[in-house]
Amino acid sequence: MVLLSGGIDSATALHLEYRRGAVLPLYIDYGQRAAACERAAAEALCADLGLSLDALELGALGTAFRRGHEWQAHVPLPHRNLAVLGLAFSYAADRHARRLCVALNRDDTTAYASAATPFLDAFRRLAATLDDIEIATPLIAWDKAEVIRQGRSLGVNYAHTYSCLLGRSLPCGGCPQCAKRRAGFAEAGHTDPALAGE
Repeated sequence: MVLLSGGIDSATALHLEYRRGAVLPLYIDYGQRAAACERAAAEALCADLGLSLDALELGALGTAFRRGHEWQAHVPLPHRNLAVLGLAFSYAADRHARRLCVALNRDDTTAYASAATPFLDAFRRLAATLDDIEIATPLIAWDKAEVIRQGRSLGVNYAHTYSCLLGRSLPCGGCPQCAKRRAGFAEAGHTDPALAGE
């Protein structure tokens, strides 16, 4: 199973896992502002490989977390990866998957506590007490630029990916995720097909 957000990293992980054999892509809507655009990207990425996308529709979760502080518009869940990984692990167990692929890259491990090595190690230990499902992080040694280089070699269509936090049909180009995306493509020496028309 691949946790597929529709972004650069998960698109690359999807192609890596596809080459390993049968793969089940999973999208989770937890009320993030960009959910509709992310899901459309995930659907397009799956279509590229002839795959069907499974989805968990939990938008009400984000609504509940926003209550009382509506300014928290983009990613409403504190420690998001803990919640998302728990849900994905449960779904993987329900679908009898033996491997759950999480598309975290090297940059993520220093940017977010819930993507750092101690968290991942702790989650793996906890998961192992429940089921024999491997928690795989195949991109963890690569920075964003290397993910893009590897993805291009795998044939990932990055025009079908979406990273913007704002959830607009055209990426804003200025939010933190768009900035990381822009920097990654620049370092990789390639033009970002999603931002090429600016």
